Amino acid sequence: MKENKMEKYLRQFGFLLYAFLLRWPIWLLIWIFGRGGMFKTLFLIYPTDNSECLDFCPNIGWLRRFFSGRPTPAGLIMDGWRPLGLYLVIPDAALELMRKKNRPMVESIIKRMLWAQKISGAQAIGLAGQLGPIFEKRHGFEMAPPFYTSTYGNIFSIQKAVSHLVRTSKKNPWQVSVAIVGGGMLGEDLMEHLGADGYQMSMVDVRYTRKGDVKLTNKEEAHRQLATVNLVVNLLPRGKDFMDCQLHRQIPEESTIIDFSRPPIAPEDIPQNVVMGNRVQRDGMHFFMRLPGGWKRHELPACSMPSLLASLGQLPLRNIEDFRLAARQFQFYTALAGAPVPSHNIFYNTLRNLATVRPIVSRFLPFILKSRQAVSR
Repeated sequence: MKENKMEKYLRQFGFLLYAFLLRWPIWLLIWIFGRGGMFKTLFLIYPTDNSECLDFCPNIGWLRRFFSGRPTPAGLIMDGWRPLGLYLVIPDAALELMRKKNRPMVESIIKRMLWAQKISGAQAIGLAGQLGPIFEKRHGFEMAPPFYTSTYGNIFSIQKAVSHLVRTSKKNPWQVSVAIVGGGMLGEDLMEHLGADGYQMSMVDVRYTRKGDVKLTNKEEAHRQLATVNLVVNLLPRGKDFMDCQLHRQIPEESTIIDFSRPPIAPEDIPQNVVMGNRVQRDGMHFFMRLPGGWKRHELPACSMPSLLASLGQLPLRNIEDFRLAARQFQFYTALAGAPVPSHNIFYNTLRNLATVRPIVSRFLPFILKSRQAVSR
């Protein structure tokens, strides 16, 4: 807890430095390192509630207004010891960005992200969570490269989470019932893809009130769907929405809930097992500084995958099949599998990292390792 507070205060202090002294020097450094091709991707995040906003920006009115609509560098995306990209943050919540009157703010964010791409030399711009759908469907901005939205990453993450849970329970897909709660188009896509994997699928329909609350469309039908379900994929925007609908009272206690909401469901408040479905991992890749909201070092947001894969492989991601192929090639998998076991062979790790930078090392790497093994014998 003390470490988390220190990290929060360090972030806030960094924002104050940025506001008063280092704004242009930081962008100058980004431009200098970007000329050498260091940064491959940018990733824009936003807070889901006031506590997440406080993890970045102090609660000072004029300071938040200053940063509003201004993507601000908040940390690095690391691939081993090499910076792969930058992640930036805005203090504006999704509900604020949805409002039609804030279209100029959204337009400003897009222009500033394109400017940041030009300065950094990045190839792709990733948008966290609901940003892509808000920008495109609410305000009419087309989400095409260099912009990458979260959809494929979310589908991949949930599919891998479901597969991992079913495999660890030693069941076959056709023996497992999965219910999806909410989600709109993402829910429909998951119904199609998980159904094709052989799971028994159902969708619990919800409706949204003018105040932003969530209600079940048909309580009796929802009770029937959830009475014997094995896995529940919660796609409601907030954990509070899940609790307000009393869904935990209709789901068997031995079931598992794959939570995709932010802020998430508090596991201590319900008897079911709750796991996060929006987190993936890749050996050696992490965010520095660590993301707010209880993220572990090895966990990556699923919504960051599209821009990461686009910049890592420079492959066309035209459909979910292309996306899965790229994710398999670059060894992304669910964070539910636990943190990867770190290798303590410093010599091998150094050569492996150099191999990603210099092809000549990659060519002679097997011979170097073999000669080293022969000498050690």
